[in-house]
Amino acid sequence: MSSYAPALPELRAAIDAALVTFLAERRAALPEAAPMLDEIDRLLAAGGKRLRPAFCYWGFRAGGGAHSDAAVAAAASLELLHTFAIVHDDIMDESDERRGEPAVHVRCGVPIALLVGDLALVLADALFAQAGFSAEDARRGFAPYSVMRQEVIAGQALDVLAARRELVDEAEARRIAVLKSGRYSIEKPLVIGASLAGARTASIQALSAFGEPLGEAFQLRDDLLGTFGDPAVTGKPADGDIREGKRHVLFAHAAARAQGDDRDFLLSRWGGRDAITADDVARLRRILEDHGARAATEALLDRRVADAGRALAALDVDGDSAAALADLAREATDRRL
Repeated sequence: MSSYAPALPELRAAIDAALVTFLAERRAALPEAAPMLDEIDRLLAAGGKRLRPAFCYWGFRAGGGAHSDAAVAAAASLELLHTFAIVHDDIMDESDERRGEPAVHVRCGVPIALLVGDLALVLADALFAQAGFSAEDARRGFAPYSVMRQEVIAGQALDVLAARRELVDEAEARRIAVLKSGRYSIEKPLVIGASLAGARTASIQALSAFGEPLGEAFQLRDDLLGTFGDPAVTGKPADGDIREGKRHVLFAHAAARAQGDDRDFLLSRWGGRDAITADDVARLRRILEDHGARAATEALLDRRVADAGRALAALDVDGDSAAALADLAREATDRRL
């Protein structure tokens, strides 16, 4: 890891401190919400790399902004937005675990879990608004922030609808991945940060050109982890994507190429939830590998990482920002299976 300030562990500590302070203030102001705030605290304490806040912060620095508590607070708001997304995602996917801990709906039931997610969303807005930027700077930053929220909800809806269909093609699977995760994980956080800094349009577009392929690579890595990963590393069941019937690039590639018994088995068992056995899951993984889905997805991931690397090399940013963004790019895409 290169030398720059704040280093990523220091930045994450500052982000977590901002979240702790903000949530404590909300607990004091609205004690009736304490049980839901406890669930948000529990999720935050369970893990997470704070990638979205980190990309937002270094987008701000790359856009010409100087380190400030306001930049850290605005970036931290994206972790609350992410908390909203994962709480609702776990309900829709019927996932029992998140970050190695019971999902909120498992602990509290679906109605309260929905409200926990809703609360995290409105708290994200509140923290962003009170971060400490001028009205004009906040307005510039909130424009892409608002678009990002709309895109992630639309992408999640497409994901849910696609899971009800027998087939999707690879182009559609990639589009869903970009909308539901890629943009809100990397590209839009960079754009939000740079916009808060008052960066020129050309600079924002250059950061977007770096974040767009990197965001897709991030989601492709997530798909690989969700299908072939080690639960001890991912904090999620290794067969979750298979049982939930995710129509991601892995599935789309295999469904387009498998024939005979393999194709019939893939289409009949994928998304079977509790009806499929551990042996079924193992065979489904073999079908993905035998028909080139895993290799093709890894190759696509590598191409998108290379695209992001070329865009990063072309960025006209200071040395600290370039080094931090390179480290964040590696963290986002080099996660272990």
